[in-house]
Amino acid sequence: MELNEFNFEVEIRCPMFPTEDKETLIHCLSNVFPKTIWDIGKDEVVGKSKYLTRFKKILEDMRIRDTARDHMKERVVGDECSFTLSKQATCNAKINFSEEKKPLGEVEVSIFCDEINALIKNLTETVE
Repeated sequence: MELNEFNFEVEIRCPMFPTEDKETLIHCLSNVFPKTIWDIGKDEVVGKSKYLTRFKKILEDMRIRDTARDHMKERVVGDECSFTLSKQATCNAKINFSEEKKPLGEVEVSIFCDEINALIKNLTETVE
């Protein structure tokens, strides 16, 4: 099954501090989550997307698919997988799963899909 055949939605939440430029923050988040509709609040940016192709490509390029699969599978509850990413890494178009609170805040990602385990497998599959 191809990634675009899955029916999923992604929600991205990221704190925005007064010292941060909102356009720069959205540009950084869009490095990993392009084609996202962003809503800018007073102290948070929230995005909705149905596109994970770039996320999948970064996992492949960074060669962290096995780590990502394990990390994501551990965070599945029902039809949802939620995890946090390093905000700093995201701004560099990298994926770094975050386990602890960071001073700059984290990027909270929730993926909703009826076939969440199959979607995770697709995102993290090793192509030989």
